[in-house]
Amino acid sequence: MKYFFSEIDEVTLTFSSIQTTRDGMEFIKIYFESPNENGFNFLESTLPALNIKNSSGFSEEETERLLDYARTNSFLIWEIAREGAENIAASV
Repeated sequence: MKYFFSEIDEVTLTFSSIQTTRDGMEFIKIYFESPNENGFNFLESTLPALNIKNSSGFSEEETERLLDYARTNSFLIWEIAREGAENIAASV
């Protein structure tokens, strides 16, 4: 499942539901998108590590700013993802 988090300065942040690695560690995929003349700039990363998985169009400075924004809001992102999972489980 994909969740909307925010849109600031034409940059949209969405994120996945909580996923688990083979060794039991939880993570969330996060996605930043911003329109450009040819489509979209994008940045794909993960929480909690904030490792960049894929990126195109954002400068190094913009990338750092976006990752800092994700770091600052990570608690809320985790909380929303957990609530979403609980709501899905409750409706089954």
